[in-house]
Amino acid sequence: MSETAQQLISSALQLPASDRAEVVDAILASLQPQLDGDSAAEIQNAWANEIRSRIDDIDSGRVNTIPSAEAWKMIDGEAELPD
Repeated sequence: MSETAQQLISSALQLPASDRAEVVDAILASLQPQLDGDSAAEIQNAWANEIRSRIDDIDSGRVNTIPSAEAWKMIDGEAELPD
């Protein structure tokens, strides 16, 4: 890591949490590809369709849900994954 980057990080860590969050958001946004309006709308529509499909799967009974506490146990390796 460059000295400039180290200095920037050191300075940023002195900021209040809300300011640090804004800095992080700005840096992350700069790393994301810039989308034109049509591309952004296509992505938003694709996600909306995916969400609708997943809700339909749950409502129809094609997919079974589990409580979030049980899901976290599985993620943490404290419970077995369902078959």
